[in-house]
Formats: sequence, structure tokens, C-alpha cells
Amino acid sequence: MRALRDWRAVVVLAALAALLLGMAWLPPLPQSSAFHDFAVTRTRWGIPHFDDVVSNLGFLLVGLWGLVWLLRVHRHWPGRGPGRPFLTRVETWPYLVFFGALILVASGSAYYHWAPNHGRLYWDRLAMTIAFMSLFAAILSERLGTWLDPWFGMRFTALVLPLLILLGMAAATHWAWSEARGAGDLRLYLLSQAIPLGIGSLLILLYPSPYTRGGDLLAAAGWYLLALAAEQLDHEVFALTGGWLSGHTLKHLLAALAGYWVLRMLQRRMPRTLAASPRAYHW
Repeated sequence: MRALRDWRAVVVLAALAALLLGMAWLPPLPQSSAFHDFAVTRTRWGIPHFDDVVSNLGFLLVGLWGLVWLLRVHRHWPGRGPGRPFLTRVETWPYLVFFGALILVASGSAYYHWAPNHGRLYWDRLAMTIAFMSLFAAILSERLGTWLDPWFGMRFTALVLPLLILLGMAAATHWAWSEARGAGDLRLYLLSQAIPLGIGSLLILLYPSPYTRGGDLLAAAGWYLLALAAEQLDHEVFALTGGWLSGHTLKHLLAALAGYWVLRMLQRRMPRTLAASPRAYHW
């Protein structure tokens, strides 16, 4: 019951309740067909919407890099003693899923941008929810693991990872199903991003991590928020750069950079002893 009596838990639960109630209060949010009206329409080397398709290579490169690096960590386990990036093997699982999901995002987004429509957009969003939820599972495991171990023990990550992934996939599928019924509703899909970004950031700020460099996750969130802003300014960025770069293409590059920032954190972090300083610097 320790976590329930903690004021930080109250803050996190209140923020989560506010997100859920706020989204429930909104009317259903259909996906506008204008969403597919991207600034870049040029075809190069037989590839339609060339910039928005090819810019997904960033996700592919980061995903492959992350998977290869994590597999090397597994091969050389337990690694470099106190300098290793994970204390237990199970902590690598969410990150393995995350970088694998980035590869799926690359293929799903390229497939969508080749011929944009609602049906193709589903595969892009399905992969994105897996990436978001797996990273959220990593944050929950690292920030709350010591608080929840008395209830779950070392099984917490193994329990929360598949559960969150299924919830994220269900949110994306619900959106596609609602569009097929002619009553599109984005609210659950939006929550699948808002909760990892908002609640995940709160957890990083309020709860200490057993590792250094946790603040890099906030930087990754910042890069992604910039990516969302660029997406909203698709045509404006295209006009500002004289047609050289669109806002949506920039979104892909910034979002891939956010994924790289997660990998950068893992490569540079190391465990620290929280018991030595209970009020230690949380980041």
C-alpha cells in the first residue's frame, strides 16, 4: 500500500483521471479526409510522395541500430559490471519491442504514404501504438518497479508489457473500426499517445530511476512534440523552404531523432545505488 499513500502517486493518478475524463467529455473525433492532403506530392524514381515515403528510412535505421545493440548486450551479458545499461534481462524486453516497432513504423508509414487513405493509415498507427506502449512499459518498470515489487516481484515487466501493447493495438483498431462504420472516433488512439507522453513524463519527473540519464527520455518526448508541431505546419514549412522540405517530412525526421535519443540514453546510462541517497537527483 506504500505507493497508494505516496503524494506522487496521487498526482499521477489525478493526471491520468483528468486525461481520461477530458477525452470522455469530448464528442467523437472523426479523422478528416483532409488529413491525407500532404504538401509533398512529387514522384521520384517511381516512388509517389517521395519525401514522405523515403523519410521513413530514419525509423528503419534507428530500429535496426537499437535491435543490433540490444542483441549484443544480451550476447555479452552481464556486460561491464556496474557500467552495464540493464540490471536484469527482463528490463531489455520493452526496448527490444520498441526498436522492433520502429522498424514496423518505417514499413507501415511508407506503405501509407505511398497511397494515403484511411485503410493504409491504420497500419501506420498500429505500429506507432506498439512503439509508444512498449516505451511506456519501460518507464513504468524502471520508475515503479521498486514500489510494486512487493505485489508483483520481478514479473511486473512481463505482465505490463503485453497488456499495454494490446491496449494500444486495440485503440488503433477501434479507430479503424469506427471509421469503417462511418462514425470515426480518434479519442482512444489519441489517448494511446497522450498517456505515454504525459503520464510517462510525470513518472520521470516524480520517481527516481535506478539508472542515470533518465532525463534523456524527456528530451526524446520534446523531439516528438516538435515532430507533432511540424506535422501541423506541413504546408507552411513546405512554403517557407521553397518546396525543399515539408512539415510532414520534417515530422518523420524529428520522430526518428526521438527514437535515437532513447537509444542514446541506453548506450550512455549506468545503474546507480538509490539506497545511498533516497532523495537523489531523479533524472
